[in-house]
Amino acid sequence: MVLPDYHVHSLFSPDSKMSPEEAVRAAIALGVTELCFTEHMDLGHHMEMYDKIPNFDGMEKTISMLRKKYPDIHIGKGVEVGYISDTVEQTAEVLAKQNFDYVLLSTHCVDGLDCGVPESKRGQDKITAYKRYLETVYMSVTDERLTAQYDCVSHIGYIAKGLHYEDNTFPYELFPELFDKILCEIIKRGKGIEVNTSGIDRGGHVLPHPSIIRRYRELGGRMITIGSDAHKSQNVGAYIKDAVAVIVEAGFEEITLFHNRVPRMVRITKED
Repeated sequence: MVLPDYHVHSLFSPDSKMSPEEAVRAAIALGVTELCFTEHMDLGHHMEMYDKIPNFDGMEKTISMLRKKYPDIHIGKGVEVGYISDTVEQTAEVLAKQNFDYVLLSTHCVDGLDCGVPESKRGQDKITAYKRYLETVYMSVTDERLTAQYDCVSHIGYIAKGLHYEDNTFPYELFPELFDKILCEIIKRGKGIEVNTSGIDRGGHVLPHPSIIRRYRELGGRMITIGSDAHKSQNVGAYIKDAVAVIVEAGFEEITLFHNRVPRMVRITKED
């Protein structure tokens, strides 16, 4: 049974204190078979703690050690890249010098502020704020300067985790035309989407919303990964089996795994 968690942050990210070994042990305890560390890199982020290049050499050495110590679980080296237009060239240059198993493209910041901070609301109603977020996601997936450097688009609907509104759900029906534009661009470029389980506790559903996952499949999307977005050991592997059920219901028969940035489709069995 393949059970992947392809979105985990450790102490190599500025917002986590979890040791990579803690994460591996937690994953093994839950039956996770593939774990990928996707540390934050948000060059140009308004918070200085995120505006840094991770210690990729330290990551490489640590992961190499863990692979030898825990041979029964595949451990990947990845990165979560936050899209900020002004720093795309710098970001692409850094990524081009590294060897990764998997690269996530994320939209955290909209018009200079991270969607997770209260100030980012700017007094806007939900429809205005969510639409502007999606417009920025569209900018990220159509920005040719970064196209070659990532594999999947992470947690579409991230703004919902900010819990800025009484109802934070973010279904396809809110912006069908805009979602279609984003999903078609992702598919056209040979990229995939991530189903991120952190939205279940913060937002009420996986990210993207199941209705968007279904639409992605209807439009011809095939590549799909799953990640917990864990920053603490108790969240590693959280809701992964629930996410598998969501993608099966959406019509997927395979999960995508990445080794050395090469996608491999693995059939979802009944046990998964």
